[in-house]
This record gives sequence, structure tokens and C-alpha cells, in this order.
Amino acid sequence: MFNVKTSKLCGALVVLGVASYAPQAMSFGFGNLMGGSSSASSNAGNPDTFMKTAASAGILMNESLAHLTHALVSKNESAKIDADRKAANAITDPKEKEAALTKVNESETAAINEATHNTDLKAQIKKMDSDKRAELGASAFNFSLALLQDKSLSDQATGLMSSMSSNPMQATKLGDIKGTVSSLSTQISSGSKIAGKMPDIFSAVSVKAPVSSTDKPMTIKESAGI
Repeated sequence: MFNVKTSKLCGALVVLGVASYAPQAMSFGFGNLMGGSSSASSNAGNPDTFMKTAASAGILMNESLAHLTHALVSKNESAKIDADRKAANAITDPKEKEAALTKVNESETAAINEATHNTDLKAQIKKMDSDKRAELGASAFNFSLALLQDKSLSDQATGLMSSMSSNPMQATKLGDIKGTVSSLSTQISSGSKIAGKMPDIFSAVSVKAPVSSTDKPMTIKESAGI
């Protein structure tokens, strides 16, 4: 059920892309979710684990956006974005693939914003059949979880890069870490554009928002159409 904790979490997600790097963010009461004194910030971590976790968060973000688009956007627009996504996933060069998927994510967030702009989102959701409502609830949860994971990883990045720069054995991986951090920043910025839709979605489908980056993703039915 939708509650004060859910509202605060989703409110934090709305401003996550920009305010997470601003000192004044703490004044909004978001605490460690918005950075600051989080213990993760000082944890240097392991570069291989960091990149593996970031890759998993990226996959979760891409999949959740695909399902959010399928649930909220018109069939024609959803089909077009799906075709672009398949083309992006078929690219073999890692950097080109990432750039193409970033464009797809931007198209998805723009389409979701357009589809829900000036509409009663809760009323729109109530008209959905049970399968689509289930898809929407799980994808909203996973989307919010991916943002929390991205933020947690961003908190770790400074300490990790500082540790690596002073360790000649790990210096060769520093460029990859910086590239990963840039990707995390892009995901957070893009995701924050639709995070404001999540409170109404969670309320309408009676799904609780994730409260930690370590929460487990929800399963989305294969029959949902993606």
C-alpha cells in the first residue's frame, strides 16, 4: 500500500538525477539516499565487483523501461521503440551499443512522459487488464530499484577511483570505471525524468516501493509482450 515512506522515497527519486550531487539536497529530508554521510561513499570496493553490479543495474533499468513503455505508451509508439531497442542490442561494438541503448532510454522516458502528461494516471491504470497492471507494478518497482542501485554505485565511485589511482596494479582499469560512472550518471539523469510518475503507479497497483538498493527485483511475466 502507498504510505509516507513510499512517498518520501519516490520524492527523492524525482530529484535524484540533479540533487544527489547538491549539498542543499539534504534539506529536503532525503538523508543517505541523496548522498552525504552514506557509508557507501567511503567504501572503495572492488573494481570488478563494481562494474559487474553496474552492468546488472543497467540491465534492470533497460528491462524495466521497456516494460513501462509497453504498459503506458501507445502500441504503435511502443512497437517503434521496441524495434530500436532490438537494433541497439544487435550492435556488437560495446561503446556503440551503449550509446544506442542510451538513445532508446531517452525515447522511452520521453514517450512515457508524453503518454501520462495531463492525464489522470490512476484512472488510466484502473482501465488496464490484470496482466498489464501486474506488468506495470513490477516494472515500476524494478525501475525504482535500478535508480537506487545506480545511486548506491555513484556513492561508491569516488572512493573506488581514489583507491585505484594510488594502486598501479589497478590503474589500467580506471578508464573503464570512469566510463561506467558516466553511464550511471546518464541513467540517473534520464530516469529522474519519469520518477515522479512512480507514486501514482505504486498507489494504483498496490505495490510497495523498494526501500534499499539490495532489495530483490520483481519478476515480470514473459507473456507481458516484451
